[in-house]
Amino acid sequence: MSENNSRTRQFEPISDNSNDPRRKVVIAIFIVVALILAAFATLIVGKLVAQLPDKPNTPINREVTYFPKEAEDKRIGYLLSVSDAFPYGERTDFSDLVDVYTYRHNADNHGVTRIDGKKTYSLSRSDIVLETNTLNAFNQMMLDYCKTIDTSSASDESASNIILSWAGYSSKTINEYREDLASPKLGKEYYDHILGTSLTLSVYEPTTAITESILKQNYSWIYDNAHKYGFIIRYPDACKDHTGFDSTKRVHLRYVGVEHATYIYANGICLEKYLEILRNQHNSVDKPLAITTAGKTYEVYYVKYNGNPTKIPVPKDAVYTISGDNMNGFIVTVEK
Repeated sequence: MSENNSRTRQFEPISDNSNDPRRKVVIAIFIVVALILAAFATLIVGKLVAQLPDKPNTPINREVTYFPKEAEDKRIGYLLSVSDAFPYGERTDFSDLVDVYTYRHNADNHGVTRIDGKKTYSLSRSDIVLETNTLNAFNQMMLDYCKTIDTSSASDESASNIILSWAGYSSKTINEYREDLASPKLGKEYYDHILGTSLTLSVYEPTTAITESILKQNYSWIYDNAHKYGFIIRYPDACKDHTGFDSTKRVHLRYVGVEHATYIYANGICLEKYLEILRNQHNSVDKPLAITTAGKTYEVYYVKYNGNPTKIPVPKDAVYTISGDNMNGFIVTVEK
């Protein structure tokens, strides 16, 4: 090969610019931007996680929706337990209370408060009030009861010979009412009456209190059917150890809802025992208590209050109610 055709290729060496100040600035800017983006992402993720429902104590196997409840919501519902340890305190909303006297004297309501022109029950005083659903349930129960007895010779004032002798609030001021609750005349067994869902009964002519034994013997229909209207005997004679009250002098009826009343009646227990069963045995959406009544099935379970807000799991798209217990949690009732 000729020397003229022979070529030697020369390459310029690659310069090392790692010490170039401009390159260092670019890298520094990149690092700062990356750190800012990372911090921002961490902040966003943290906020999203904070909005997620609390993890349940046990894995939830059903598709649920979460509903937040605050501490004051423990005082709302039909399953409240009122005692020295868990007082109800002062009521601030009276919108759900109905004046019984006015209601009964409204001609539009005679269909459920009278039978053959006679009042289904009488009142011991004219300023008694009850919670709306409680009054509606009591009126229907008394009307149905009067249909089972001979009322031809009964007084126009009480076809059933029964008096609604004490219930809920009266037209007194709240302070006067609280004084009544604290008086020896009434005593602690009347604590529940502050809810507007409890009532006591007496016999008309002569006026005497109806005890549990009298209710069983002389008004057995009411004793055997009250649960169908949502009522329980609040302090059963057989449950003194759980209620702490000896209420053999009179019977107190308490509205809790048909499904709960059915279970309590069928099992011969009191409200305290029922709430205890829910807290200890049915404390998860996946471990509900099944109750069947009037052709419907309900699932009932307890959720412990764990701070504001407590997120209550409810099966998705369910028809449900949530009641506080006035103590440490909530009872969820789902209609199947």
